[in-house]
Amino acid sequence: MSIELHCPKCSKLIRAPDTAGGKRGKCPYCKESVYIPLPPDESDEIGIAPIDDAEKRRKQELRRESIGYIADVGHARDTPPEGAGVPASRSDAAPPATPGEVVDIGKEVGVFLSAMRDSKLTEADQAVARLKQAGARAKDHVEGLLLDEMPPGVKGLPPPLVKAFLKTLSERVS
Repeated sequence: MSIELHCPKCSKLIRAPDTAGGKRGKCPYCKESVYIPLPPDESDEIGIAPIDDAEKRRKQELRRESIGYIADVGHARDTPPEGAGVPASRSDAAPPATPGEVVDIGKEVGVFLSAMRDSKLTEADQAVARLKQAGARAKDHVEGLLLDEMPPGVKGLPPPLVKAFLKTLSERVS
């Protein structure tokens, strides 16, 4: 058996005997001094299991379901009794939520990301204030989005920038 390597100068394939492993030799083509690595020891090789795409997709789906479940459970827990005077809707640029008002975490995260994209820092601050009222649920939701390989899509923002905005949001909601 022989050791195969490429010359670092001329890139030609060189075959050296196993006994030359760990020593220096000359390239037969360009005469450059070349280090000949030790032959691979077959007992050192560790087999790697192939990546199962179906398993990877299943884990991503479970993560998304978990995030949705956490948001739903928290939403149900924070929902005031019927007739408690919760406003039916508000615009994206509304001031921070009043005590007892239901905070739609997913919507507020979207408002924050859009406001940051458009450099509307006042709207972003208002979204942060509303998310702070949701407390740990909001932080858990944002951290769950950060774990996701595919962050939520925001028109006009590349995924790395979305991740950076989510990191900022996570720090501010704490």
